[in-house]
Amino acid sequence: MRLTQLATGLLIGLPLAAQTPASDDFKKQLDDLKKQIVALEEKAKDQEKTLTKVETKVAQDNIAWGGDLRTRFDSAKWGFKPYSQFMGFVQNPGPGPMTGMPMPMAMPVSEQDYSNPVQWSTRLRLRMGINISDHAKIMARLTMFKVHGGADTPIFNGSPNTVTNSFNSGKVPTNDTLHVERASFVYDWPGLGVLSIGRQNTSDGPPFEVREGGERQATPQALAVNAMVDGIGWKFHLDKLGLPEHTLFGLCYGVGYESGFGGGGLVKASAAPVGFNFSNATMANPAAATMQVNTIGPLKDSTVLGAMFDMPLLFEGLGTVHSAAFYLGFNRFGNMTDIPFGQLSNFPVAAAPGMGGMPSTQYVTATTNLGDMDQWTATWKHKVGDSFTYFGSFGYIKSSPNGKSSQYGAYWNFPAVMPPGYPAGPNVQLTGFGGMMGDANASHTATAYYLGTRWDVTESLGLGLEFNHGSPRWFTYSPATGEATEKLGARGNVWEAYVHWAFAKNVALRVGYIDYKFSHAFSGWHIAPAPMAGSWEDAYDLNKNPMLQYASPASIKNTYVSLEVKF
Repeated sequence: MRLTQLATGLLIGLPLAAQTPASDDFKKQLDDLKKQIVALEEKAKDQEKTLTKVETKVAQDNIAWGGDLRTRFDSAKWGFKPYSQFMGFVQNPGPGPMTGMPMPMAMPVSEQDYSNPVQWSTRLRLRMGINISDHAKIMARLTMFKVHGGADTPIFNGSPNTVTNSFNSGKVPTNDTLHVERASFVYDWPGLGVLSIGRQNTSDGPPFEVREGGERQATPQALAVNAMVDGIGWKFHLDKLGLPEHTLFGLCYGVGYESGFGGGGLVKASAAPVGFNFSNATMANPAAATMQVNTIGPLKDSTVLGAMFDMPLLFEGLGTVHSAAFYLGFNRFGNMTDIPFGQLSNFPVAAAPGMGGMPSTQYVTATTNLGDMDQWTATWKHKVGDSFTYFGSFGYIKSSPNGKSSQYGAYWNFPAVMPPGYPAGPNVQLTGFGGMMGDANASHTATAYYLGTRWDVTESLGLGLEFNHGSPRWFTYSPATGEATEKLGARGNVWEAYVHWAFAKNVALRVGYIDYKFSHAFSGWHIAPAPMAGSWEDAYDLNKNPMLQYASPASIKNTYVSLEVKF
């Protein structure tokens, strides 16, 4: 700026100098001065460029980048046992006292296998850390996960991981968009605790790091929560209380569904197509069913309030060093909704009035709050020396339903006078997606356990074996782990064996086999239809020809090979 002002003043003075006698020396001095000004301006520009480069480099050096790239090949075979495909209700043609009353219409489906021998996928995860000060930092992870040649919107296959939403956006293969899996501000108060605000580290928690061959990646245990959750958390350091170093006690609060953002929350109530009304359907004309439009809302926010206790242990014994950890967690899921807002194709509510509809991209949203659920999880992990690790995780859930069921389903408008044993009408939901854990009124419990071991034969070669079991009504807040379906949410038994070979620095080949054997339908869901007769466990036992609104596999056998690169 000063150089420009000086040059302007000199140029203004040139006409005056020209009107008076000037010696050749004076003109030469002016020319030299002009040249010096030009040279100084060029030097200033160079210094500005240099400063910009330095500032940019400092900013880049302040951001620590890392991540991993995984290309995976899967070959899977799905097995379906005989079941009855529920098609809705029709009028009982009679004769008899039940003439005109609703009766279920179902189509028998025989045992069948479905195979997908070749499927490729690519997953890219970018890890970012920014140190703001000695005690403050930002932690983030961006994820792209896509099946080669796959559509942006997955086809609904009965598993909740084919309803894409913010909880599983980084865990389910969809498109080539980078999704924000983690993004939180972390502040460590020395001697007090650690504050975290934003999208929390709630995916791939312990003991998943055993199979990955790395360090712990998240706070919640994998058997409890393996999803993207937004909220706030605080961890207290318990070292000063005499407990082992790095022992923590934490509290967290998150929001699972924001009712004021959409889905009936902006007004007290709204309406949406949720199924079919079969009042006019008969055996002769089942397609007389019409689209059912129901009122949804008002809705409350779905929340999660959690607590965790982590205690690491380091000791010597039997001539070697032992490192172990004990994790205990509790979560209270409040005002749980039936289905989170999401996008999918071929949802089992037809796209047009009648008995069917062409598969189409559809949006689904929560229709009502179902109640609360308590979840307890505990994990023990023990590494003996440098080569052998084993773990055990145990889970327990208990539902507290509020008497409400999902509005998605099938309906029948009952007449004013009903035979004994039938509910009063009109517009009573006879079947559908149901209430919490298959019972909108009574509380139920469920359990699961997850066991595994890994033997690192050498520094580059590891062998692993895992097993998990879930009871008939088991549910975990874990929509996907990168497999075809969520193994920790399975109702039944799952075996997985793998070989992990790090054949070069930061490059590994993983070969594995996963064997799912499901005992009951609706694995992964916290909702299920109430049975038309008998107990829920008998009605949806996959070995007893259950009546289902959509198919549920009895077995999945999946072989995979993946190339994993860390950077």
